[in-house]
Amino acid sequence: MKIIKNNQLVFCQSLATFLFLILINGCAIIDKVGNKTPPQPEVITNALPFIDVPVPSGFIRDQLKSFVYETGNEHMKVGRLFFEGNKSLKDVVEFYQNEMINKEWTLINSMAGKDTILNYRKTGWTCAVFVRPRSFSRSIIEIQIGPVQTRSK
Repeated sequence: MKIIKNNQLVFCQSLATFLFLILINGCAIIDKVGNKTPPQPEVITNALPFIDVPVPSGFIRDQLKSFVYETGNEHMKVGRLFFEGNKSLKDVVEFYQNEMINKEWTLINSMAGKDTILNYRKTGWTCAVFVRPRSFSRSIIEIQIGPVQTRSK
């Protein structure tokens, strides 16, 4: 009879320890959920020297393909810039649909298929953004930007 009581005592102690550990772990989970820090905003860079054209964070310029032509005055600057990064085509297109508006660009039209083309206009300027998907949720961005030719009267 003494063996049964000893086993019951060991069982009760083990059960109490187990329940105590569950209680402690549950409180830690509740504390983590209650003290959630808000996600940090995405760092947005610019397609320099075009400071009003955003580029998603994590995208790197391909210097071998990119070029910019400037005449020295602010009105004659043309660029064709290439970037590659770790975001899906859908995420990049959504980024440009939101951020170009924030930079006061107006969407003229868009074409979506395997690739997506977004055409924007701003006073005196035009900008085409081509987004091409790559493998493993990567994308290539091509930005073509330049002044809009004004008609002579």
